[in-house]
Amino acid sequence: MFIEEVMELVELKPLRNALVGLPGVNGLSTEQRKRLTIAVELVANPSIIFMDEPTSGLDARAAAIVMRTVRNTVDTGRTVVCTIHQPSIDIFEAFDEVNLWWIFVLSYDFFLPLLFIWVTRLILKSN
Repeated sequence: MFIEEVMELVELKPLRNALVGLPGVNGLSTEQRKRLTIAVELVANPSIIFMDEPTSGLDARAAAIVMRTVRNTVDTGRTVVCTIHQPSIDIFEAFDEVNLWWIFVLSYDFFLPLLFIWVTRLILKSN
């Protein structure tokens, strides 16, 4: 059954009968909730998945577990596109491909003027 495969993929099989509960009160931990959210998306069987900061708010151990779930998802042939802010070296090395455009997004105030100067010079050189 497909749902069983997804539960195994996101490592939630041991929690199959657990209640989600209230954040910080009872039920699943933040990291388990994030994996559950990934599982809910995987049940739709998408070919590509977009994740915005799946490790946000997690400690290093929990972030590693969530990223292992992301890696398991990639290993099934799906494409995963995600943003990660300040990844540990282990998480960074787990990516197959890293696009460095994020530097401009993270440092918008510093890099935008430099980008403007660079584009202006390109335009002037071409004229």
